[in-house]
Amino acid sequence: MIKKLINPFQYIAGIKSLILGMIIIVTTAVIGYLSKTHFPDIISVKMCYDFSITYFIVQGFVNWFVVSTLFYLAAIIFSKSSVRPIDVYGTQALARSPYLIAACIGFSNAMNDFGKYILWTLLQQGDPIEISNTSIAIAILLLVVTILLTIWMITLMFNAFKISANLKGGKLVFSFILVIVLSAVLTAYINQTLTLNLR
Repeated sequence: MIKKLINPFQYIAGIKSLILGMIIIVTTAVIGYLSKTHFPDIISVKMCYDFSITYFIVQGFVNWFVVSTLFYLAAIIFSKSSVRPIDVYGTQALARSPYLIAACIGFSNAMNDFGKYILWTLLQQGDPIEISNTSIAIAILLLVVTILLTIWMITLMFNAFKISANLKGGKLVFSFILVIVLSAVLTAYINQTLTLNLR
């Protein structure tokens, strides 16, 4: 069961993973719209204002497309095998499934209130806010869950790239880290532009 959760790509890839991944990305966007939770780059999870549903959908596909394209280019450069685009794009779409759960976090106001509480208490920024111990505990729990979901997603992305590009060793690790860093920078820039134009 654990193996299927961290490496489902041995069982599902190609067009099946792409279709399922597309459904997951759209569903994540809809839930994020309802819970006011967005993903301003390929990894970050943040609360947001009342953006349009279009913003969430476009953001989801931008994050997936950018990282998938860079992984595909890296596979072409570093792999000696014949790499199919459908495998790279499909498995990376499916790898974003943990953030379907992360999109639900915004339904609780605990993290948002806790953030305001920290800003006021430590930096005297914003308005004074009182928060119960229960809300603090819930916020910390949700933060831990978010971190675990992020680790899960990165693990899925790594295994997806490993299988679809048929890479291992130093080339795999180097190219994976390089793509993650470049993708984080590119998606952050693109999504910042989306925020200005689609909110």
